[in-house]
Amino acid sequence: MKNISKFCLALFTFSMVVSCSDDTEIAPFKPLIFSEDFPEEEINFNATFDFEGWTNFAEAGTKLWIERDFNNDGYIQFSSFGSGEASNIGWAITPAITLPQDANAVLSFTSATNFVDNPANKLEVFISTDYNGTDVLAATWTQLNAVVADNTTNGYVYIPSGEISLADYSGTVHIAFKATGNGTTLDGLFQVDKIKVYSNN
Repeated sequence: MKNISKFCLALFTFSMVVSCSDDTEIAPFKPLIFSEDFPEEEINFNATFDFEGWTNFAEAGTKLWIERDFNNDGYIQFSSFGSGEASNIGWAITPAITLPQDANAVLSFTSATNFVDNPANKLEVFISTDYNGTDVLAATWTQLNAVVADNTTNGYVYIPSGEISLADYSGTVHIAFKATGNGTTLDGLFQVDKIKVYSNN
């Protein structure tokens, strides 16, 4: 009986450790610096994306990123459909992220596309160390080498970005997801989810 009690206690303790570590660590136990998976309970379906601290900016056209969910999974989406504008460019920019010195930080996320026929309509990922939180085009943005969904992966298939090294950066940064679409056709629907920045040390 004592052995059963000990086993149950150990199992409970292990379960608590696993459940409590989900929001702070990446297996195998890499400390999270920033995480956003757009929880379904915070999603206002089809509303303009306005999570606290984020920037949602239209560089060209009027289309902005919106909030969506499917099968109990939230995400953000940019679609040019229906705008009637020759070009739509939308930025979704994270809140300020503080990268510790020597953290050897890594970024990962997933992305999906549909109705993208033209490779010029695409999703790009950038990082800035001088974005002031308001003036997007005045900041210096450096493109990151991420694997992203594109015109060859249509069908709402989520593509892992891979581990994108941020080892050259420390201090305050912002990560931007920039989508380019064509509003005169069904050309340009992009989704982003499960964004994580974590220490690789």
